[in-house]
Amino acid sequence: MNTNAPIAKTRITSAQSDSNQTARVAALLAGDPTVEAAVQREITMSAMVTRLMSMRVAKDVTQEKVAAAMDCDASKISRLEAGNDASLKWNDILAYVRALDLEMTVSFADKDLPAAARIKHCVLEIDRGLQELAALAAISGADEKITQGIHRFYAEVLFNFLKRFKDGLDTLGVSIKYPPAEPATTAATEDNTQAFADTLASANAEHAAAGI
Repeated sequence: MNTNAPIAKTRITSAQSDSNQTARVAALLAGDPTVEAAVQREITMSAMVTRLMSMRVAKDVTQEKVAAAMDCDASKISRLEAGNDASLKWNDILAYVRALDLEMTVSFADKDLPAAARIKHCVLEIDRGLQELAALAAISGADEKITQGIHRFYAEVLFNFLKRFKDGLDTLGVSIKYPPAEPATTAATEDNTQAFADTLASANAEHAAAGI
């Protein structure tokens, strides 16, 4: 069972709830209802700063260590973390991320793109991640624990993808009417359908064998 998505969703929901509560408490303390909207706006404008700082704390890296890696004074890091996203400079973000030994990925989503193009982009990102995992497997060599973990992960990814792909295909079949297949392609279509069914069955077996 894939628990990553629910955990991520829970964290986002929890963070939103915390920020809403903080804004409400600030308004109560100030005795001014308009303060809630102002505090909420400031929290929203500081999302990246908060994320960077939380990653630094999670990795147990001090402001002094970040400053040393960025070749600047610790007071600069303090000001950066006390500011909001509007005050961030691109070079400082890159240097901060490198100081934490993190990889940063920037994604630009064009809402005008058709769904198919966005899906293809996601598939390419998944492929990149799987290639990194394959490289890790090659480095780990004969480490049985890591190898078993990678096998379980692949089985889980394959199972979840095929299950959701089938669900989406079934939903699409209800929503639109497929054109009748050409006689020449009927056999190929049946072969593809059977191949998909066999792959899903195999993924189910891998999923069960891995105890996921």
